[in-house]
Order: sequence, then structure tokens, then C-alpha cells
Amino acid sequence: MSALSRPRPPQEASSLAPDLAILLRKDSSVEPQNLKHLSNAELMTRMKRLAATERKITHVILLHLCEIEERRLYLKDGYDGMYTYLTQGLGYSEAGAYRRLQSARLLRRIPEAAANLENGSLNLSQMTQVQKELQAQTKKGLSLSAERTKDLLKKLENQNSQETQRTLALEFDSPLQTQDRIKPQKDDSIRLETTFTPEQFEDLKQAKSLLSHTCPDGAWNDVIGSLAKDFNKRKLRDVPSGKRESFATSIQNAGPSEKPSHRREHLRIAIKRDLLKKAQNRCEYTDLKTQKRCSSTYQLEVEHIQPLALGGSNSLENLRILCRAHNNHLARQGGLQAGR
Repeated sequence: MSALSRPRPPQEASSLAPDLAILLRKDSSVEPQNLKHLSNAELMTRMKRLAATERKITHVILLHLCEIEERRLYLKDGYDGMYTYLTQGLGYSEAGAYRRLQSARLLRRIPEAAANLENGSLNLSQMTQVQKELQAQTKKGLSLSAERTKDLLKKLENQNSQETQRTLALEFDSPLQTQDRIKPQKDDSIRLETTFTPEQFEDLKQAKSLLSHTCPDGAWNDVIGSLAKDFNKRKLRDVPSGKRESFATSIQNAGPSEKPSHRREHLRIAIKRDLLKKAQNRCEYTDLKTQKRCSSTYQLEVEHIQPLALGGSNSLENLRILCRAHNNHLARQGGLQAGR
């Protein structure tokens, strides 16, 4: 099924495959030792149904995330944004949360893509990359129409990661990256970014295959390192060791960049320091019902518990630290202090 079609409404989540019901209840049949009695055919058939069910659940989850973000429900529960809600509230990994959030935002824009998520012709990684490119275009003052976005998604159907990246590079006319980048890391390892011609990369892939016994994991750093080590042994066999300079020692560690300071001009900086120290440099918003504290360290601001316009003062008792998201949240509520 290649054509994009409209997604089914969330109510149809109740029609998920029977395997889901097995997984959701504490059923001994899903214990590893109890899968041993299944025949090969039964195990593969069941896995295929479960994979289809997983994709269907993913679609329904994305629809829920769209609605939760639209209503800003995460704020009342003590989270400063959807990403924090997904990682801390729902337990997703950072990468998993990012993919689901970006995919949900693209799905809000192109709801027809839900069918492709369900049938597996598109995946979360592709959706995430498309949404990232759309955001980059928006920052440049450009935009891709809904119809062009649909056409792009159609091109990406059933493509692997490398094919997807190439399609996106062509679609958005991404500039060629030709400059090498060498970056030292805290464990003394070196991160190297470079660009190969198609011919060079084919040679590397062939070398990777030939070295598959020496480098069974197939990691590029192992492959390139093995090639370099073998070359050095042959070329430097008769060179005195004192003249060999380590690649890593030629890299200078960059000093930490200074963070810009942000001040509230109408408050003395000493007051803000005291408030930040008291709040442990974290947002103090706490939900009364769950006692969940936001604790965000992002975009911290001083909030007047009793607004100045309503007779509040700049005394320490009337001030607290909130992240910008919760400060704006309370402002939208007209100064109500339900989360105080």
C-alpha cells in the first residue's frame, strides 16, 4: 500500500490485535521459557502479528501526543515541555522521546501518513528526519507545502536510512560538507567527520567486508583503524619510534565556552542569586496533587507569587524561580497559584 490515506480515529485502538491483550495482562504464555513450545511457524506468525500491532499502537500513541501537546497537559503535571514529559513522565529514552515527539508533530501536519506508519512503509526515524528538515526550512523563512510534503513522504516509502538521507539531501538541496572536522572528547577519543567520494566509499565498504573476520562488529572506526595500523606497520617498519607522532597528541582541547548571563534588570542580582540558591537552580513549580516538582534548569526566571500589578512586592517571600514554560503557564491562568 503505497498511497497515503487518512488515519483511522483513535477510537479504533480497541480493535488492536489479540496479541496485545496477551501482553497487557500478566499471562504466563509470554514468559521466555513458555515460548519454547511454539513451532517455528507459530513463533514467526505470532511475531509478525505483534510487529503489526506495535506499529498500530505507535500510530495511536502519536495521536495522543498531538492532543496532549495541543492542550499543554504536561504543564499541570509538573513538566516544562513535551520532551521532559516523555522522558521523565513516561520513561522513554532521550532518543525514543525525540523521535516520537517529532513524528507526532509531522503527523499533525500530515495525518495521512498514519497509514504508512501502520503498514511499515514509513518509520519513526524517517518521520523525524523529515520534521527536522521542515523546521530548518522554517528557520530560513521558507516552507514546504502540505502537498509537497506528502510527495516527499511517498518518495521515502520503504527506503533504508542511507537512501532516506540521500533523498532528503536532494529534496532540500543540502550543501555538500567537504571540510574535515576533528573533535576531541572527554575520554581522550577523537571524533572525525569527513566526506568520501562514491568511489572511495565503495573501496571502504569492500575493505570492511574483507576485514569482517578481524572486525566482526563492522564498526567504521575499527575498520579504518585496522587499515591505518596495517599501513603504518608496512611504511614505518624501519623508522625510529622517536620520530612517530601520535595523531591524538596534535589535538588541542578546546576550553569550555562561557554561558551568557541573563538578568532581570528591575531586581538586584544578589536577590536572584539568593533565589537560585534556595531553589537549587531548578524550577520550583510543584503540582499539589502529585507533589511532582518540575525541577527544570532551562530558561529559569523570577516569578512574583503576588503580581506587582496586584500589590505584590520584590521581597524574597513573594519571589520564586520558575522555568519560562511554567511562568507563562501561570500567567495564562491569570495569576492563579494552583501549582504553588
